[in-house]
Amino acid sequence: MAAALVWMALVRWCALLSLGALIGALVLETVVLPPGERELVRVQRRLRVWSRAAAIVLLLATAGELVGRAQTMSGGGLAAAIGAAPLVLMRTHFGTIWMLRAVALVLVLFLSWSGSRGARVSSLCLASGVALTTALIGHAADWGDLTVSVAVDWVHVMAAAAWTGGLPGLAIVALRERHAWLPALLATVVRRFSRLAGLCLFAVVLSGLYNAWVQIRSLPAVWTTPYGRVLLAKIAVFLVLAAIGAVNRHAIVPYLGSGRRPRGLVTRSVRLTRLALVGPRRASSPFGLAARLTRYVGAEAILALVVFGCTAVLGESTPGRHAGRHGRGQERRGPIHTTMEQLHESGGVPSGWSFAAPAGDEDRGRDVFTKLECFACHRVDGAAFPPPSRPGPDLTTVGAHHPTGYLVESIMNPNAVIVDGPGYTGPDGRSIMPDYRDSLTIADLIDLVAYLESLTGNHN
Repeated sequence: MAAALVWMALVRWCALLSLGALIGALVLETVVLPPGERELVRVQRRLRVWSRAAAIVLLLATAGELVGRAQTMSGGGLAAAIGAAPLVLMRTHFGTIWMLRAVALVLVLFLSWSGSRGARVSSLCLASGVALTTALIGHAADWGDLTVSVAVDWVHVMAAAAWTGGLPGLAIVALRERHAWLPALLATVVRRFSRLAGLCLFAVVLSGLYNAWVQIRSLPAVWTTPYGRVLLAKIAVFLVLAAIGAVNRHAIVPYLGSGRRPRGLVTRSVRLTRLALVGPRRASSPFGLAARLTRYVGAEAILALVVFGCTAVLGESTPGRHAGRHGRGQERRGPIHTTMEQLHESGGVPSGWSFAAPAGDEDRGRDVFTKLECFACHRVDGAAFPPPSRPGPDLTTVGAHHPTGYLVESIMNPNAVIVDGPGYTGPDGRSIMPDYRDSLTIADLIDLVAYLESLTGNHN
């Protein structure tokens, strides 16, 4: 399981890097580089090659994500994942989004051979759609597709890709040709990118704060959960990246192509901070400033790789909002005493209430599981049941991941939460799990839930 998670994180990292490189290159060509400049023709040609290569890598990473998701849903090896891929594509929400993403990337590749501005703008629009699919298959879509969380995450992805994804294109492709540019052209290009980076930074911070709030929900989860600790690492690297960007924007860019001394409170603060940290520096020529700018942009690009890596790990991790909500961690130590008036005042349930089922018998619950032949669809490692003959979620660790109320609901009302997986739903989109309302007594239900709660991965 750990190896599979590492593989999926690496695949997601490649996908995020290539998506950032694609959007960053398209933004550089359509927004940052001034049109009609003969000195930029070679740079524009190189950016088209860069974006084409990024689209190819992203298409390969997208295929890797499909195989990884199919392997997770099928619970088998590579052969089982490849066999389950058609079912994942045709019968899951992930498959629908995946196909839309693949079509958009193929169109981007087709348009990359055209040098017209219309083709580049169309490619940027398609790449924006690909960024939307990233939000639609991530944690932000847990509340549905047409939600504020998806819209905010889309803004986050687009802003981060345009800024940090544009850094490698600027450092590797564009600024390599700076020696052939007039000082005024160099100043124009870096100032345009600097303004764009400032706007993107603002959008990334606001959307990032919202994403952190909806995915964490509690301050202790920031340092008590793996998700929160990775998020802290991402924020730390991001702050260093933003600091280097601030030095570029306020201590280098204003001096390019102009002899005027820049003014402003932020510019003075950055200059004084740099003076306190590294000491005074001799005045540099425009060429010296351009060389220093290139080095700083390269450093930003390297830090962006780390930020994308942290983002990939977050995408494959359980959000901090789920901390403390699994298995038996919700069991109450004793009964709650209240009055009817207090119940009415608190909305009909006591403060801090959660569903608590009576204590059941795990052994009798296993007998119920066997009598209903649940093993025909659900695998339980180490329980000596026959192998499943039909598709269904793996229940080996179900007790470690779901509270009591969810387990009861999933048995009595399987269409309340429909789990996407190969063959898990019928042609009508509803769960194929049978309805047990007329064949399961309350005592059997309590015992069955007790057995499911005991499945934490260590069951024999």
